[in-house]
Amino acid sequence: MYTSALIPYDLHAEMESGFIIRSKTGESNLKNRLKALRIGSLFGRLVASYLWLIIVPVALIGWMSFKASENILMTKISESNGKTMNQIDRNIRTLLDQVTAVVNMNNLNQSLETYLSKGYANPYDELIDKAVVEKNMLQASLAFDWMQFESYMIGKNGQIYSQNDSSGGIDAARLLQVRQQTAVEASPDQIVWSGAQDSFLKNQEHQKVFNAVKLLYNPYTHLEYGLFILSVKEDSLYRIYRDSIGADATFFILDKDGRYVTSSRRETVGMQADPELVHELASSKETQGISTIYGKNTLTSVKYLEVPGWTLVMNVSVQSLFKDVRGLSRSILLMTLILAAVSILAAVWISRRIAMPLIRLNQRIQSYKLNGGLVQARREQPDVNELALLTTEYEQMIMKLEHTIHELVRNQEAKQAAEWNALQAQINPHFLYNTLNSIKCLVWIDKTELIEPTINALVKLLQMTVQRSENEITLREELACLEYYVYIQEIRLSRKIIFRVYVDEGLWSCRLPKLLLQPIVENAIFHGIERKPEEEGEAMITLYAAPYLSDVRIEISDNGVGMDVNQPDKKDTEDAERTKHRFSGIGMMNVHERLQMNYGDHYGLSVQSTPGQGTTVILMLPARFAGQEREGNTDDQHYYR
Repeated sequence: MYTSALIPYDLHAEMESGFIIRSKTGESNLKNRLKALRIGSLFGRLVASYLWLIIVPVALIGWMSFKASENILMTKISESNGKTMNQIDRNIRTLLDQVTAVVNMNNLNQSLETYLSKGYANPYDELIDKAVVEKNMLQASLAFDWMQFESYMIGKNGQIYSQNDSSGGIDAARLLQVRQQTAVEASPDQIVWSGAQDSFLKNQEHQKVFNAVKLLYNPYTHLEYGLFILSVKEDSLYRIYRDSIGADATFFILDKDGRYVTSSRRETVGMQADPELVHELASSKETQGISTIYGKNTLTSVKYLEVPGWTLVMNVSVQSLFKDVRGLSRSILLMTLILAAVSILAAVWISRRIAMPLIRLNQRIQSYKLNGGLVQARREQPDVNELALLTTEYEQMIMKLEHTIHELVRNQEAKQAAEWNALQAQINPHFLYNTLNSIKCLVWIDKTELIEPTINALVKLLQMTVQRSENEITLREELACLEYYVYIQEIRLSRKIIFRVYVDEGLWSCRLPKLLLQPIVENAIFHGIERKPEEEGEAMITLYAAPYLSDVRIEISDNGVGMDVNQPDKKDTEDAERTKHRFSGIGMMNVHERLQMNYGDHYGLSVQSTPGQGTTVILMLPARFAGQEREGNTDDQHYYR
């Protein structure tokens, strides 16, 4: 009720002076406005609605903008990390390919087997042969001199060979332990990779290296004759990625044992990684591609190299990047407060513009009661909801409008259903008369053996067209209907009609409207074949059905007299004359309209004809199947008759 929103009138003064005297004091105006702002009043409701509809969406949009900014930033960082990781991955794979090439060159050098298996009694011969082996090792590595590596061979004879004569010497004890550490016997045909460890050179033990180890054996005799070790400096890996990562990013590679093969934090190279980190990376990495781990203040990209079993990890701190986003959130909050203040002022002004005319109307309804033109004063009026006066009439109008629309839709649907049933099931009585008359003629000409097939064909045709209530049948059923129809026409014309059908194997269960193809075959007989003299050749109707993109294309061709498609008037006149002789009143235009009514303007039929040569009708309809989806090869064809 809205009595609190009323502005009091002095009814005696109005009757004496003929106009309303409003309260002129500021206190009275303020009191009336405060009363009008009550939530129960129209004015108060409008103000509250405007505030909810403006302030809440603005705040929600601001919050969503902040979250969207975070997501966009994280996506951009992830994409950038992915590009960097892919570039580093390609460069590391190139390095590993070069290492593999050096190992294979030495592995395939079968001439070394003699030297590595040979025992020596003469020290001079031992020095000569050692020089030969080390020269071969040096030649194999000259093509890859950009890599920083050392190569070693441990012969079956116990000799240790190195590509360079290191003045500091080799830590032979550690070198001989490589065989046990790598377990190369388990995979003699593969290269075994080890993580970062100290160099085998005594004067460079502080230098970290990773090793590629290959067992040397004769593939024909399957006898082992040595061990090849390629020791690559970890700095070769570090140079690949050091210039590719920013100040807020760290990059490292972990081997199978969870040790740092290389790292942008140089002090961690060769050390064991945190077990929790190893477990987290192992659970998130994928065999192919880059996986991303979103942390609270970090974004981690992980890529796994199956050979040599390393895990590439890039960790980017996003905390500093989010400073700008948080600054944006403060700006959004400030804008929200400003918009809220503007919205309150706008809501009050707009609400007054909308509500005050209704409030005044409500005041007049409650203050005046029309009774024969007289004003009944000083009588307490019942409270009136100014919105109820409008909404009641509006709701009644909507109900009447909905009822009218419902009746129109129902009538239109009933009309369409009646038209559809008429198109689908009408049988011309003249067709039945002509068919029965043809059967009678068979008795006269003593061809009684054709009477039973003709009657069976007529019964089957009527069963498939009249008794069936469904609107759609399969292509196989429609073609069976055409078979009976063509047979009856052969009896009527006393003329053989060759009806050939080529259908893609997958289209037999394609669904189409009933009596869709029969009018086209009917036109081919009445306007093409029947007019063609028998001495000009046999009458033939050919039907092709095949997939066309995502649709079905059906072509029906005859070798009749043809027509001029640009001059339809004469044909329309003849159609009207011959309608009584037809199976149904469904014309080709109705077929076209049925296709478009069911499936849309994209579908329908088109006609191609040449006078004296024949006519082709092309139908396009959607591929809709009964029971199961199309199967089989779409290139296969089936000859139906």
